[in-house]
Amino acid sequence: MTNPYADKIAAHLAGVEPFNALRTEQMAVLADAIAIERYPEGARILRRGDVGDAMFVIASGHVSIPVVDENGKQKFEAQLPPGQCFGEMALLTGDPRSADAFAATPCTVLRIPRSAVLQVVDASPRVAAYLTEILGERLLEGGGIRTVGKYQLVRRIGRGGMSLVFEGHHPGLERPIAVKMLSHQLVYRRNFAERFRNEARIIATLQHPHIVQVFDMEEAYATFFIVMEMLDGEDLSRVIRRAPMAAREVRRILVQVASALDYAHSRGVIHRDLKPSNIRLLPDGSVKLLDFGLAWVQRYETVLSEDVDIVLGTPYYMSPEQAQGLDLDLRTDIYNFGVLAYEMLTGERPFSGTSKSEVQRRHVEDPIPNLRDKLGEGVPTDLVELVHTCMQKHPADRFQTCAEIEGFLSRRGTTTRIRTQAIRVIYEDAVASKVEAAIEKLRRQIEKIPGAEFSDKG
Repeated sequence: MTNPYADKIAAHLAGVEPFNALRTEQMAVLADAIAIERYPEGARILRRGDVGDAMFVIASGHVSIPVVDENGKQKFEAQLPPGQCFGEMALLTGDPRSADAFAATPCTVLRIPRSAVLQVVDASPRVAAYLTEILGERLLEGGGIRTVGKYQLVRRIGRGGMSLVFEGHHPGLERPIAVKMLSHQLVYRRNFAERFRNEARIIATLQHPHIVQVFDMEEAYATFFIVMEMLDGEDLSRVIRRAPMAAREVRRILVQVASALDYAHSRGVIHRDLKPSNIRLLPDGSVKLLDFGLAWVQRYETVLSEDVDIVLGTPYYMSPEQAQGLDLDLRTDIYNFGVLAYEMLTGERPFSGTSKSEVQRRHVEDPIPNLRDKLGEGVPTDLVELVHTCMQKHPADRFQTCAEIEGFLSRRGTTTRIRTQAIRVIYEDAVASKVEAAIEKLRRQIEKIPGAEFSDKG
């Protein structure tokens, strides 16, 4: 250690989010690279237009950052207290600094060089995630709409395990879109960056009624963005949290999911992260399979190796081979499918635990839970068999394709192959009563047909 103030710097950063998540040895390396800088009140710390070669943490005092628009007119002035970071935007993006920074009071700041920041980002997921959160805020701060490529960002609408999701505007299609930003937790990992590029390229070629449509990919702000259709409705996870689902509804949804997976598998794409939060129920009753963030094109498997310190998938839904880090094929999605079906019917996941490793171990070692032990004899036999077959420990003992699952549900279930048809009626106010009467008559006729139901949602 060559920095004489490293111990003092480390002690200070131990109380600052997110650096307090660093291990002792990581903190020591970081502190050794940091310089302490002191500024009198009114002094300029950063100049707009300069190269972003460092980020800063305020140790004492306050820093003022006037934010201006494209014409140089000040929109607002940010006042940052001790413990806050600044200067990270230009560092992450490589663009010139977009604002000046002044010492609002006499202040002391810790200057962290770019090389040290990137090293910490690569070593600590929490620090990387924190920087992504900051970047998300910066993109929209001040009430203005920022752009990613040709797309405008309007507001943040969600987050996933490795992404933030924004509502945006597609200028060519004149429609709202969803824009997914990859977390910096992953962006500096070569394999994951390449995965994300492949996701956009390959998933954009998938044209299926039950797979979310991807329009484009952009690279900006030192990360990657996927531009996709904006969907109404709600995630299946929310529906399950309200109550376990009826067998008929479970079949209706599962047939659509199986159709989407079979289509993706036929084009070499494995989802790898099938779970309720990645399935959207639309107002018309149809479903969309979302987030191929962990999808992988099989022909690339021999080119790029996995990052050994990252396990793909969500532990509660992992196949035994996923949990063990073994080679995967489409049958890992079939295991996930069985877990999904179990949760839809019972409202609970088949395996739980106090840690991720315990849950993974149970997927590998514990016997398959029996639906009848949970729900009694009333649960349909075909759904018991579906879950049992999908969740076999060895891939060869499962259904071998999702087409088999589609056929099984259609053949063995109480309903035939599920179809949905949306009808849009356009009419003038003067004939509203006649149209409503006709719709009501149609409803009564359809409800007399076994295996059919009428829905006017949306």
